[in-house]
Amino acid sequence: MQSHLRKLITVSRPFSYAFAVCAAALALCAEIFLSRLTGTLPSTTLFALSVAGSAWYGGMAPGALALLLSAVAVDYVVVEPGTFLSFGSRGQAALFASFIAGWLAFCALTDKTYRRLRQYQGRCRSAEQAARQSDRLAQLTTALGQARTPSAVIEAALQEPLHALVADSGVLLLTRDDGQAADVVRAVGHQQDGGELPTGLSLTDRSPLRDAVGRGAPVIVESRNPTTSEYRDSSGPLNTKQWQALAAVPLVIGGRVVAVVQLEFSHGRTFSSDDRDYLFALGSRAAQALDRTWQYEFAQRARAEAESLRARADQELEGRQQTEAALRASEARYRTLAARTNRLHALTAALSEAVTLHAVAQAVVRQGKIAVGATSGDVTLLVDGGTAFETLHSDVGGDVESGAARFEAESGLCATHVVQTKRPVFIGSFAEWQERYWRSASIAADGGYVSSATLPLLADGDTIGVLAFHFTAPVKFDDGYQALLVSVAQHCAQALDRARLYESAQQARTEAETANRLKDEFVSIVSHDLRTPLNAMLGWTALLQKGAMAPGLATRALRSIHDNATRQAKLIDDLLDFSRLIDGRLALEREDVDLRQLLRNVIESMVPTAAAKRIEM
Repeated sequence: MQSHLRKLITVSRPFSYAFAVCAAALALCAEIFLSRLTGTLPSTTLFALSVAGSAWYGGMAPGALALLLSAVAVDYVVVEPGTFLSFGSRGQAALFASFIAGWLAFCALTDKTYRRLRQYQGRCRSAEQAARQSDRLAQLTTALGQARTPSAVIEAALQEPLHALVADSGVLLLTRDDGQAADVVRAVGHQQDGGELPTGLSLTDRSPLRDAVGRGAPVIVESRNPTTSEYRDSSGPLNTKQWQALAAVPLVIGGRVVAVVQLEFSHGRTFSSDDRDYLFALGSRAAQALDRTWQYEFAQRARAEAESLRARADQELEGRQQTEAALRASEARYRTLAARTNRLHALTAALSEAVTLHAVAQAVVRQGKIAVGATSGDVTLLVDGGTAFETLHSDVGGDVESGAARFEAESGLCATHVVQTKRPVFIGSFAEWQERYWRSASIAADGGYVSSATLPLLADGDTIGVLAFHFTAPVKFDDGYQALLVSVAQHCAQALDRARLYESAQQARTEAETANRLKDEFVSIVSHDLRTPLNAMLGWTALLQKGAMAPGLATRALRSIHDNATRQAKLIDDLLDFSRLIDGRLALEREDVDLRQLLRNVIESMVPTAAAKRIEM
């Protein structure tokens, strides 16, 4: 639609007027031909179309010309044929005036639309120019922004303006520090007669390149007209053919021209304001990009040097840290060893002072858990042939227990497994506890324990009990820690074995003393029992020897002597029966006993004693 309107608007003025005249003439001819063909009066339709077409294609003036010609033709052939400005009635005059006024208004409206279209065309052209300029600048900015190295910036700073300005050749030069020479770093479209381009150029000769460096602003030459051009005699070592137009753009960084971009054209060229703005933008943006990449390369080199220095420093620091870590580890091991040694000394002292099994168990639990860093502990002994355990001392769960608490050696207990294998069991986590020893895990859950160490107490190769330590936090049982726990268990086993032997010796001594005491009591009782009938026999015998006994009493004395002798013999037989009872050779003889006779014999045995003491029975 825009291209069609542009074509309509760009119709030339002479053609518009010619078109108006031709349209009015054709309309007149056509009306006359149609009226003769149909036999009717001509109409104003074709004249109106000619006015409309002329106004649309030419504007107000051509439309007014077509309207004037059409009004004359309508007056001559339509209103009153053959006359001018002769109206048969006021209505014809009004219609004629309305025709002229209406189409005149149409021409004015069309002209207004025509002007708006021209304004729209101008805005479109300006917008397109601005878009092209923005696109060129965007491409330049994008190319320079994507460049990461100075060579990439140089390539973009030369290639982009070559394509944007449609230049035939170009070159980019870096100026030296003295400002008197420049080095060619990139050239496009140049071919020297001798082969390669020169690497260095002098800036002392008058040329656009020297002026660009001296002014610090772009130098533009639109034509090498011999009469008007300032550089008509300029011919540098870069030119193998005569250039007709040229643009030299300096790249300024920090107030110094560091490079120049020179674009050359083989034909004369007019540089528009957009072209000049593009050249100025090229100078500033290319300089910024070049400075950025130089700074980036410098930073990269500095960073690489810093990285190497930091790597060496890190190596030295790592060496020092390793040395310090080794020293700290050695100091920590020494402190740990010293602390463990002191704790083991305290444990050994407590065990040396303890004599009984319970005292040893208390010392092991109290001092042993300090030595190994445990929360609680317990000592149990094997009883009933290894089928049960008896707790000597325990503070598991926070309750201190000392006594003969027994429990069966069931499966699922750490202590049972230790007794069976004679090897320690170390539990590092509660999950492992639940998986391997569920009975012990349930007991540990009540006390809030997470880890444990259960160790056998070995004496002469036999397991006499179990020592267990419990922890409320996960513990890593390394080799050194396991060795410490095994050492504590060995000390405990030796102390318990010593205490058990001591208690056995004490018990044997007590039993021997009790046996001696019972033997003395038995001898005393036996002596008394043997002496009682003997006293009776001696008493009766003494009376019989004196001869002062009545004849009836002598018979009684003999019978008493006989009875007491029989009793003494019976006592001797009872003693022999006691010996046989101990040896397991006793044979029991059952018989009836006359208690009256027994009492009589007892009384008779006491008669001599009573008579000697003048006691009547």
